[in-house]
Amino acid sequence: MTALLVLDPETTPGWAASKGISETSLPALAENPDVLAEVQSAVDEANSHLARVEQVRKFRLLGNEWTSDTGELTPTQKRRRKVIVERYSQEIGELYA
Repeated sequence: MTALLVLDPETTPGWAASKGISETSLPALAENPDVLAEVQSAVDEANSHLARVEQVRKFRLLGNEWTSDTGELTPTQKRRRKVIVERYSQEIGELYA
């Protein structure tokens, strides 16, 4: 199982500031080792409640926000899988490489 993950644009900059991280942009935060470690910790915690076949093995943290304006979500906040697969085909391929 793999996952594409996005940061919460409202809470992530505040969390980063509380940890002494000066970057505030989502792309920079998505590449920050401290942010990646925190996300890995959250993934590990979520995996602890799942059966082994359901656990996320690899993930990619994306540096942009998904909204209905950007096309990845519908107006009711459901994922548009076709758009996501087309837009992030390279990242998905890397997860399975």
